[in-house]
Amino acid sequence: IREEKKKTEEYYECTVPLYLPKQFQKFFRMSSDTVDIICSYLASCPGLTSRSYPGGREEIPLHKRVLMLLRYMASQETLLEISDRFNVTESSLILLRREINNAVFNSVFRRFIKWPSISDLPGLANRFKNLGDNRFTNVIGAVDGSHIPIQRPLDKANCYYNRKQFYSIILQGVCDDSLKFMDINVGWPGKVHDSKVLKNSSLWDTGFIRCDGGRYHLLGDAAYPLKEWLLTPYRDNGHLTRKQRRFNEVHWAKRQVIERAFGLLKNRFRRLQFINMISIDEICKTIVCACVFHNICILQNDLDVLDGIFFEDNDGNIAPLQILESDAQGQAKRVQITNRL
Repeated sequence: IREEKKKTEEYYECTVPLYLPKQFQKFFRMSSDTVDIICSYLASCPGLTSRSYPGGREEIPLHKRVLMLLRYMASQETLLEISDRFNVTESSLILLRREINNAVFNSVFRRFIKWPSISDLPGLANRFKNLGDNRFTNVIGAVDGSHIPIQRPLDKANCYYNRKQFYSIILQGVCDDSLKFMDINVGWPGKVHDSKVLKNSSLWDTGFIRCDGGRYHLLGDAAYPLKEWLLTPYRDNGHLTRKQRRFNEVHWAKRQVIERAFGLLKNRFRRLQFINMISIDEICKTIVCACVFHNICILQNDLDVLDGIFFEDNDGNIAPLQILESDAQGQAKRVQITNRL
């Protein structure tokens, strides 16, 4: 006979419906309307559809499963604490976490994290133009890497130990002016340099085409190589000209959107401040799921819950000069913009 564990009774059924909107947002880090929208997208995903056969224990409603996952991602509470609150077993919580992460990764990911079409680029560039100096034109996004702290992996732990002296997985992101992710790359160990992550991502191979043949460009920090489609700041060797310093100032004013995006992501989903899972695959899918939900919240203008947006702690992951492969077109474009400023 299966042993029944004593758990919190009727939290989901009685307490959650009584939450005021602000209470609901603070607890689940998004509004109830946004949760309903997420449920509508997940309802038809394989593995999350309702069972068609009778018998056995009553199935956990999709809405309850989503709330449990959101509480897990929104906090650093243990699995025991969350499962007890929602009156389920720890194994059920682990299973539903895996099921929803897989559904988001396989069926929802590409719907909400996608590169804008060529026809959308002029409007995107026009919005970036209004961020800081409007003479710095044709910017469509900013790229950077963020370290997601994890517990010490069982295999090849040394590869995940980064220069900041903790274990991590790298999330490379490209965001637009609204802080919405247009492209992400997840899974490289924390010891790997940002430039290597970029060069082994699809963005490196397709960046020129995605930016309409170099007509538009992304902004990146000095860790990245200078390209026609990827503009980086001048390295401060103590001899920068006034125009070069001005370029760096304007460049940062526009590029800081990616740091704000990472800060917003980690502020909303505090699980990303430390993920204590064993499986690297599960960790990566959890990060992807958080990015997808982040974009849905941006699209729904669901920002009221946040306690301000902090900047990502970035101490300048600067690459050695010899690994930076700048091209002549990128240098010429940067000089042109510098003279314009």
